[in-house]
Amino acid sequence: MKALLYITLFFCVFSCKKTDVTQNVEEVKDETSLKITKEDISKLNYTAFILDSRTKNSSEFWQKYAELDEVVSKVNQADLSFFKENNEVLIAFVKDLKETIPEEVDTPHINARLIALETQMLKLEGVANLSQPKKEEVLLVVRDFLTAFSNLNLQINKKIEKESQNIQKPY
Repeated sequence: MKALLYITLFFCVFSCKKTDVTQNVEEVKDETSLKITKEDISKLNYTAFILDSRTKNSSEFWQKYAELDEVVSKVNQADLSFFKENNEVLIAFVKDLKETIPEEVDTPHINARLIALETQMLKLEGVANLSQPKKEEVLLVVRDFLTAFSNLNLQINKKIEKESQNIQKPY
């Protein structure tokens, strides 16, 4: 009877250690699979529009847009540091972005794109600050953010193109 007790105790001790090792290996695999890389972002499927050179080369054009463009290029490099634990700065940045919009592009259509971009920025900030976000979820939000920025560029380009057309109306 004692021999049976010792054998059972022996198997319990060694079987517990095997599960601990397996759990540690799974945790390491999960941590590495959660890291977002530049390649992951480059594989995202969205239509990217860039700002027209006539607008971008203008020296007095929107200073905050240049800062936003830097944030987007960092996100394209898989650097989400701007969005991590930076809520007050993010809200102030979006507020300044809206307040400093140049008159030449201040239209309801562009303001709507700015609101959509603000929503995606706040959503990305929320997902980036989760303790254990899923990689797929973060990539979806990054794609939505990049799409919102691309749509803002498209709308600005349309506005500039429309203004550059010289259409003469007959009398």
